[in-house]
Amino acid sequence: MTFKTFIIPWLNLNNEKMIAGKKSTILKSETPNLTCPKCDKKNTITLNIIGDYGHLLLIPFISKGKRGESNCSNCKQVLSHKDMKSDLKLAYYELKEHVKTPIWFYGGLIAIKVMVIYKIIFINP
Repeated sequence: MTFKTFIIPWLNLNNEKMIAGKKSTILKSETPNLTCPKCDKKNTITLNIIGDYGHLLLIPFISKGKRGESNCSNCKQVLSHKDMKSDLKLAYYELKEHVKTPIWFYGGLIAIKVMVIYKIIFINP
C-alpha cells in the first residue's frame, strides 16, 4: 500500500479540499414575476444569492462575498449577475440588498478570538 492509495483518499471529502479551500451556500432564493429572456416564459426564473466563504479543516473562517445567479426552470438557462438583463438585474440587486452575510461564515475567527481572550483573562492573571 502506497502513500497515494492510503493517505490521499482521507484528505478528500466528496472531491473537495478538506484542508483549506472555498465553499458556497445559497443564502436566499426568490421567484420574481419576470419573463425568461431565452424562452419567454413567465414566472420560471429563480434568483439565487450565493455566499462564498473560505474554510480551514472544513471550519468557515472568512466570507469571500456574495454573488448571484438566475435559473430558468423551463429552459434550464443559468445566468450570472453580469449576464442578466436590466429588469432581472434590478430584481437581483433588490434581493441582494436584503440578504446579510451569516455570522457562521466567521466561525473559525470567532473561536480563535474567544480562546485568546480566555487565555488572557483566566490563564495569565
